Amino acid sequence: MKKFYWKFAIAAFCLALVLIVGSLHHTAAQPVSGKATEKVAVGNTDVDKIDSLVKKNNFCGSIYVVKNGHVLYEKSAGYADFGRRVKNSKTTSYEIDSIQKNLTAGILMNLVQQGKVNLTDHLSKYFPNVKGADQITLRQMLDMESGLTLKGNGPTKVLADPQLVDADIANINFDHLMLNKWQYSPINFVLLARIIEKVTGETYKEAFTQTYIVPLNLKETTFAYGSDNDVNKAQGYTNKIPVSANLNYHNPFITTPFQTRDELGTGQVFMSPRDLFKVENYIVSGNLLTKQSRQTLFIPASISTYGGGFYNNHQSHSANGWGYGFQSVVHISDDGQTAVVIMSNYQRLAADIKPMASQIYTIAQQK
Repeated sequence: MKKFYWKFAIAAFCLALVLIVGSLHHTAAQPVSGKATEKVAVGNTDVDKIDSLVKKNNFCGSIYVVKNGHVLYEKSAGYADFGRRVKNSKTTSYEIDSIQKNLTAGILMNLVQQGKVNLTDHLSKYFPNVKGADQITLRQMLDMESGLTLKGNGPTKVLADPQLVDADIANINFDHLMLNKWQYSPINFVLLARIIEKVTGETYKEAFTQTYIVPLNLKETTFAYGSDNDVNKAQGYTNKIPVSANLNYHNPFITTPFQTRDELGTGQVFMSPRDLFKVENYIVSGNLLTKQSRQTLFIPASISTYGGGFYNNHQSHSANGWGYGFQSVVHISDDGQTAVVIMSNYQRLAADIKPMASQIYTIAQQK
């Protein structure tokens, strides 16, 4: 994320694991594209293992697991809005934060396929006034190897995208020593989102809608600003004590209007787990991109394995988002037949969902 992505290291500590309060319902395995009747799975060891992990992690949010092209597990827990006593459900939408970066990369790569953009284009073609722009390619920006960073937190008032990016450019630093070296810096994707606007003549929101929402018929996806489009958006929560794993909903995260606009292309979309799966599946194995384009875009371009908004591993990809009271993690195989989408509206350092997501993905991969 542009402003609330935190690099953190937590020393080893002991936590009391609290069982999630309330009943948790799940569905049996069903075809991803089908409309199978939902029923409780009995004697499914994979489901039992996932249930055990969810209970141990004091989880608040929604989980969607696909195995061999079928929905293995779909569960929600906790409150979407504690004040109104609205519980999370499979139709609840969560802010995806930095996961949006690989969606932005998908839009850009589709433009590359159309011959409207080249990954070898230098940033100076679009933004000649950015420091170091004549040395930086779009490929390097997609892989976070541009040497660009943003000084400060960006504008503190609502601005349209062109004015927002102009304000950011005035505060961009370029470190030539970091060129071709991986450094997580969301400003790369803010600039890429604005390049998408310049090339298409559309706003980023319009390009996103025409690339994903309309063709995939996404009913549980909307932007953090503007109309909610009848989407059930969750409220984000944190704890005042960062290392607390408590689940008490005492500290709702209040997001300002300018913050939602500042996250251009990097963290301003709400989606349900199943909508997010549809999009990620569309990107990694659908017809948005050709096989050659996917092989070009999603490569471990650095020691971090980051490339094109994903962390690219052997035959799989992963992404995570963090901020504004939310945390989300995605793991998906190259063929889209195996996937884990975990989305939480209770952001807690002491209850990081990434380890649980990795464990569940391992379960889903087993034959």
